[in-house]
Amino acid sequence: MAAEVLVVSLVSHGHGQLVMESLHSLAASVDGAAVNMRVLLTLNLPEPALQAAAQAQDLPFELVCIHNAGPLGFGANHNQAFARCVAESGPPDWFVVMNPDIFWPAGATEFWQGLSRWPKDVGLVCPGQVDVAGLPQDFARRLMTPWGLSLRVLRRALGSSPLGVAPTVDQADWVNGACMVWRGRAFAQLRGFDERYFMYCEDTDICLRLQLAGGRMCAAGLSVVHDAQRQTGRSARHLRWHLASLLRLWCSGAFWRYAWRSCRMKA
Repeated sequence: MAAEVLVVSLVSHGHGQLVMESLHSLAASVDGAAVNMRVLLTLNLPEPALQAAAQAQDLPFELVCIHNAGPLGFGANHNQAFARCVAESGPPDWFVVMNPDIFWPAGATEFWQGLSRWPKDVGLVCPGQVDVAGLPQDFARRLMTPWGLSLRVLRRALGSSPLGVAPTVDQADWVNGACMVWRGRAFAQLRGFDERYFMYCEDTDICLRLQLAGGRMCAAGLSVVHDAQRQTGRSARHLRWHLASLLRLWCSGAFWRYAWRSCRMKA
C-alpha cells in the first residue's frame, strides 16, 4: 500500500524562531514514519531570514514557502495552501492545519501511519492540546450561544470555572483551529474555511458544517503542546475581530441548523 500523502499548512505572521522550533518538532514526530509529507509555509509578512533558515534545514519532508503580497486572514491562508496542493497533485489524503506555536511529540510514528485506519466518515482527527507545563487546554468546546457567552463572561469575572468546555472531542461541537488534521476529501467537499471570517470562529463554522454534512470529529490519541498567546483579552483589535466573527457566526445558517439539530437530538 502506498504511503499516505500529508500536506501541512503552517502560517507565519512574523513568528521567526517559533516557526523553526515548530518545524523541528514536526520533523522529530514524523522521522521514520512511512508517510509522504510536504509542508507549505506561508509567509503572511516578509520574513527573508526565516525563509533562508527554514530552507537550509535538513528536514524529512519537502518544505515550500508561499509569499503573500499582503496579509490574509486565517482561513484564507490555509485555503490558499490547500488550493495550491490540489492544483499541483490533487487533494492529499490528509491536510494538517497548524499554528506556529504547535509542538509535536517526538516519535509519533504510530499516529502518522495510523491515519489510514480511520473510518471514512471521520473528516477531522483532533490531537489533544496541553500547555508548556503539560496541563490540558480547553481546545474542545460546546457551541457558543449569545446567552452562553454572557454567562461565561460573568463566571470569569467572578473567578468561576468557564462554561462551554467539552470533556472529550466526541462530546464537543467544535475544536479550535490551532491543530487540525483534516481528511483531504472532507476539507475539499466543505470548500475549506469560510474566508468571510478574517480571524476567530472560522474553526467553529467549519466543524459545524462538517457534522451537518455527516462527518465526524475524533480524538487523535496523542497531544501536542500549544504555547498559546491569546490576544482577545489584551488587544482591542483582536477583540473587535472576535466580536465581529461571533456576530457573523450567530447570523449564519450553519449555526442555526446545527443548534436546531442539537435540540432535536436532546429532546
